[in-house]
Amino acid sequence: MTRTNKEDRILILENAKWIWSKEEIERAASLFSEGYMPSQVAIKMNMRFIDIGLLYLHLIDKRKVTFKNK
Repeated sequence: MTRTNKEDRILILENAKWIWSKEEIERAASLFSEGYMPSQVAIKMNMRFIDIGLLYLHLIDKRKVTFKNK
């Protein structure tokens, strides 16, 4: 890892949604399990693509959904 000065650091995704309700997580997981892609889940749930993408990565990491390569 390269060390950088504090002045050279940039915080990314500072406006991302990091806190989710159980209901939101369950709905998204259900849609993913039905075969919907993250962009489709974002539209159905009226959320930003980046937020659903982050949730999708989290759910894959926690083995709540599996990555489906079509």
